[in-house]
Amino acid sequence: MSKPNVLFLVVDSLRYDVATGNWESATPTIDRLLDEGVHFQNCFAQGISTAPSMTAILTGRHPLDYGGHWYLDDDQRTFAQVFRDGGYYTGAIHSNPYVSARRNFDRGFDHFAEDVVAFEPDEGLEGLPDKLLRLASRASRILSRTPYTPAEEVNTDILSFVDDADTPWFLWTQYMDVHGPYLGGDNFSYRNKFRAEWLWRKAAVRDPDSITEAEHEELRENYRREVEYLDSEIGNLLGELDERGHLDDTFVVLTADHGDEFYEHGRYGHGNLPYDELTHVPLVIRPPSGSDIPRGETVDDLVRCIDILPTIIDAVDAEIPTQHRERLAGKSLLPLVRGKKRDEEPVVVTEKRVRGEKHLRIGLRTTRWKYLYDGVEDERFLYNLENDPGETTDVSQTETTVAEEFETRLRERLNQIEETSENVVVPDVETDAGVEERLKALGYK
Repeated sequence: MSKPNVLFLVVDSLRYDVATGNWESATPTIDRLLDEGVHFQNCFAQGISTAPSMTAILTGRHPLDYGGHWYLDDDQRTFAQVFRDGGYYTGAIHSNPYVSARRNFDRGFDHFAEDVVAFEPDEGLEGLPDKLLRLASRASRILSRTPYTPAEEVNTDILSFVDDADTPWFLWTQYMDVHGPYLGGDNFSYRNKFRAEWLWRKAAVRDPDSITEAEHEELRENYRREVEYLDSEIGNLLGELDERGHLDDTFVVLTADHGDEFYEHGRYGHGNLPYDELTHVPLVIRPPSGSDIPRGETVDDLVRCIDILPTIIDAVDAEIPTQHRERLAGKSLLPLVRGKKRDEEPVVVTEKRVRGEKHLRIGLRTTRWKYLYDGVEDERFLYNLENDPGETTDVSQTETTVAEEFETRLRERLNQIEETSENVVVPDVETDAGVEERLKALGYK
């Protein structure tokens, strides 16, 4: 059997419970993938926003190791480098500023197509003052009907990439349609766009407590419709790949970088502590025809997004340098798929450095317990997930032994971050006017 292709689909902000139909969402494409692949029911992300989560996914390590997640350190090998070294034609197509070439996420890609600014000044405008460039970028964003590249256009670019490949290919895309502001599917009218941006900013940035019940339901409904629209577009992509004769030779991996919160813990979007609505993400791996990986399997064990890279490397029998393998925090999930039991359940680490600050937010999760550390307020919370899956009652004062065990793990993790990042120099990455406008459109402060 020749080397299989790998189609790595990451859906920005896709909650697990919506993807699996618990919001009464119609997702026939995802349902089909679940039937034809391996469904990991309890997969949890290592970040609650794009930068830390994608750093973890693309490198197989925790986000804050080796210099942090705002910039991919040169010594950290990625998915793309492993596959390119293995003879694959590698590509990335996305419109998320947090995984841009400026942040070193383009390493290892033969083809790196990013649409991350609303306005790219040409040579005749480079000398203009920053204020004028920002105004030009803002005008360009206003004229655009979406704050990101819609899935339909992304799919066109994916198919062009596939058509150009003359060797087995690895392609990663980051669909942005489910990310706020929620446009409610394919309604790309200006009126709908401005309404969606206003409501998203009110909920996720300015004043979540002022959201009315009707606005809350509008946000949820538009989010659900975004998921259904994207499901349809992924179905169109897979159909086109099938017609071109590629689907039977391709691993299809579908996951998310994080979820979104709908006031479960007093906020909207994904700027809160690592509660499950932000960290529980879908993960399904559909193997190509002829693979010995069983189809239609469900894995209940606790798994992590850092396990995806070593799993796919294992599945395609790719080589990985010794230094990279030693630094991998993730483990291949194929033994679980084949029925082998673990000696010990992993502790899921989710972490983030607060933007513009030195404070950390860290979550430690097992099947039964969740321990949260908020470095901004210097607070800690412990939840018994068996009795309290909604994470509403802090039991750190009554379950003191458990809390102390997690505090020990937290200190160990903080020490590891400091140790691995020693002598690692991460450059300051300036954000230009165009990127700032794109981030504002996506609801970031």
